[in-house]
Amino acid sequence: MAYYTLPFLFINLGGEMMYILDQRLRAQNIAVEKAKKVINDIVRIMYNPRFMEELFKPQEIYNKAALKSLFHDLAHASIMKLNATSMDKLYDLMTMVFKWQVFSASHPREMILITLNHMDSTRAMVSDQTVHKQLDSAYFMFIKVPNLNRKKRDWDITI
Repeated sequence: MAYYTLPFLFINLGGEMMYILDQRLRAQNIAVEKAKKVINDIVRIMYNPRFMEELFKPQEIYNKAALKSLFHDLAHASIMKLNATSMDKLYDLMTMVFKWQVFSASHPREMILITLNHMDSTRAMVSDQTVHKQLDSAYFMFIKVPNLNRKKRDWDITI
């Protein structure tokens, strides 16, 4: 069992959620300050240091309902509220795009780069320096995950 799958899944789905929410806030002409508050609030909770410590402990992956509930709670962690239909669409879009990225990756190393890209993009959306520090901490936790630090030859597949 892959006990470090949960951080991959959470960071990537969370990154997709932030892309979608940012795009929707812009498309609906939400005031810049309100949009910043929504983004900062969600990312602050998403990358909470205590939550990250729990997330990075070796564990089995959450079931689909628990993962969806987690992202539902995150999406409602700010002044923004989504109705059930909008939340379902958001979650479906997040999972669809991440599945596409997984199937498009030609090598496991690409998944690491996709995850780091999600973290970098999320960081670019955030204006609060405290949240930047939380993201930096999560970034270093991610790159220290066992098996990510393997030598190149360990990733090569031989047949």
